Amino acid sequence: MKLALASRFQKARAGGPQERGALVDLLHPEVRYVTLGKEVAGAQAVADELLGGGNGELARRLQWQPPQAVDAQVRLTGVRQADSRDRGLVVTLAFEGNTIVLLQEQRTPAPPAQAQAIRLPDALKRRIDNALVERHPMLLAHVGPDAQPILSFRGSVQVFSDDQLALWIRAADGNFLRAIRANPRVALMYRDESTKATYQFQGRARVTADEGDRQRIFQRAPAAERAHDFAMLGVAVVVDLDRVEGYAGLGPQGQVDGVRMLRDAQPQ
Repeated sequence: MKLALASRFQKARAGGPQERGALVDLLHPEVRYVTLGKEVAGAQAVADELLGGGNGELARRLQWQPPQAVDAQVRLTGVRQADSRDRGLVVTLAFEGNTIVLLQEQRTPAPPAQAQAIRLPDALKRRIDNALVERHPMLLAHVGPDAQPILSFRGSVQVFSDDQLALWIRAADGNFLRAIRANPRVALMYRDESTKATYQFQGRARVTADEGDRQRIFQRAPAAERAHDFAMLGVAVVVDLDRVEGYAGLGPQGQVDGVRMLRDAQPQ
């Protein structure tokens, strides 16, 4: 019976607004709909959400698999069309008698963006250059002498070119510099919790011996970082990027302005 109810539910939802009455008939009067960051209660309100909410149009574009029983519930899985960049949906239904009393819906991961050659967008450059002053210091990972990853926040991270980052390292004889001479591979992360903007960077770090570059990297570091090294006893490090992935935030339809850039990718 539950599988049959789930099939009727999916048919009614796929039918769009003209099938709203049939959809409402399948819902318990006190049904709850739960998805990321949102909860709706009541048959009428849930029907409106299912047909016209953030996932309503998406659900009508997907290819739906036969319902599957999972313990006392039923799972519906919607798969994106092969030529689209839609995300899929997974819907879990719980029942009370002949009605649906709970719907939990989540999106499956988005397909990976097509790789582009590395060219940092201007908006991302602004995020990186203002990371410390906007209270989103970037996290840096490098590999220690025992092959153990080591994490640290670095306030001086800045854009050096379209495909390079840079930072000022105050300890000219510190462990980080010794580590990158042995293994230059590093990774960095930017995260803005308010907008959910998230970016990961991978590349190879090296000390630059060019005095002009050294002066430029020091002067472009935030004032709070420069204040720790008035005498400029540190060194400038450039990171040649090999990979950049992330997105500018999360919206009703998922990730916003996703990027995937590789050093060896051919420009599209």
